[in-house]
Amino acid sequence: MTNIDWKKVEEWDNKYILRTFATQDEYQTVPIESTEGDYLIMPDGTRLLDLFNQLYCVNTGQKNKKINDAIKDALDRYGFVWDAYTSDYKAKAAKLIMEDILGKESWPGKIRFVSTGSEANETALFIARLYKNRPNVITREHAFHGWTRGASSLTRIKGVRSGITETNPDSEQRHIPGQQDGVVAVAPSPNCLRCPLSHTYGSCHDETGELACVTYTRRMIENQGPEQVAAMVTEITQGAGSIMPPKEYIPQIRKLTKDLDILWIVDEVLTGFGRTGKWFNYQHYGVTPDIVTMAKGLSSSTIPAGAVVVNKEIAEFMDQFRWETVSTYSGHPIAMAAVCANIEYMIEENLVEKAKETGKYFEKKLLELKDKHPTVGLVAGAGVLWIVELVKDEKNTPFIKLDRNTSHEADPSTYPINIINSKALEKGVLIGGFVPNTLRIGTSLDISKEDIDKAIDALDYALDHLDKLAAQVQEQKALV
Repeated sequence: MTNIDWKKVEEWDNKYILRTFATQDEYQTVPIESTEGDYLIMPDGTRLLDLFNQLYCVNTGQKNKKINDAIKDALDRYGFVWDAYTSDYKAKAAKLIMEDILGKESWPGKIRFVSTGSEANETALFIARLYKNRPNVITREHAFHGWTRGASSLTRIKGVRSGITETNPDSEQRHIPGQQDGVVAVAPSPNCLRCPLSHTYGSCHDETGELACVTYTRRMIENQGPEQVAAMVTEITQGAGSIMPPKEYIPQIRKLTKDLDILWIVDEVLTGFGRTGKWFNYQHYGVTPDIVTMAKGLSSSTIPAGAVVVNKEIAEFMDQFRWETVSTYSGHPIAMAAVCANIEYMIEENLVEKAKETGKYFEKKLLELKDKHPTVGLVAGAGVLWIVELVKDEKNTPFIKLDRNTSHEADPSTYPINIINSKALEKGVLIGGFVPNTLRIGTSLDISKEDIDKAIDALDYALDHLDKLAAQVQEQKALV
């Protein structure tokens, strides 16, 4: 690596790569020479503590030796065989998930491997609509389920639906014509800080204890006609949308789907494989799904891999038919070797339990920051996935008014997440989020306490700066 001409790399990067999230004029090359644990390492040796965990997906840490060695061994045996053939790696990966991880639960039937989270959600939609023979699905506000056609039809964060925007703040986002296929209905998000139904948590339950957002979802499905709805698709903790539901929301949604005879698809692409201190996030709530989608932590993103697990009834149904679908890289033997090594490492090192304990330390430190900084309106999370809501005042007013409905035509330098990131970077820490007012914090499952302390110190420093900016705004208002 030391012989790499990074000036030439930057030239090629700027000349040939199509950009995301930035115009070519805005884009700045950020070269990464290597990775290690929770760090990105730049060509000059600068080490950046990565609280993005890239895309919240490197669960066992960067450059994990067990996984890398397994990939090398697999490369000595395989080039490629497609999904119609059986490799020992694919069969073992299925066994590890279905027996070692999910073996104590009665619902799982079978698994299908794919390549990405988007593809996993596409596959889940195919299966749900085939099984129920119904066209409609239910998603939620501020959901993110991927960027391919079916997955993006479920995605309801306006800024990341695969459209394009200009830098002119008065311009409108251009959405992909025909991308929304008209058979997806949008239910309210359980965002108790800023309830979409204008309720206040604690006074939003009916006489049975059902939350208003759940009641609204139920009535919406009844209005659609449950006989026309194949499934409801949810993340448990909304990832890109950065929303953690109240404790009763998930059990009530599960009851709703059973009452109305529709499938419940749980998207665990971001939250699966230990990130919240359980193997899967739904396990915190004492409920079981019909279909689970997964990727990211499945292989700790060393090589792309995704999967869909269906319940026993769906598996028995699908086993009766020839299923005319194929994906070139599904079950790729090298990816499956990475999956096996990743899961084995997590079990051997008891990483899920470690993440649970790490979450307690994260919570303590983040709540200390909330007590100290008026711009912290909410701290929520579990394990190594945390949400910090940034606010202008004691009324929890968002810095960016449109909040999760903003698009990329807004000036990104005004986003509090980017203000925080630029200040934390001065202390060698990367931290930010997807929506403008909300930090989303993620790390490997076995991040050291020392690195957490380093991250908290950088966040404390950055929040001091944000507090001052918010105070200046309030002073200016008072003078008007």
